[in-house]
Amino acid sequence: MTGFNQFYYSFSPAIADYERENPTFKEAVKLTLTPLLASLTLLQYADIDSESEMLGYGIGVILLNIGMYFVAPAVLIMTIKKRI
Repeated sequence: MTGFNQFYYSFSPAIADYERENPTFKEAVKLTLTPLLASLTLLQYADIDSESEMLGYGIGVILLNIGMYFVAPAVLIMTIKKRI
């Protein structure tokens, strides 16, 4: 966890400052993070009784996010390119 904290806090203050200075960037960050946060709320409704269940649900949420952030846009781009 220490490594993650060092990495995160090495750049997050600069991003927070830029968000305060640039409302458009702030909205873009919100738009980008909203699907991630929504997918994580699914874990509130899961009945998790063991570490293996948590691992399974966690992997599922990660795959869901990969689909939302990478696969869906790639499919959309490929579909648009085929029509052009």
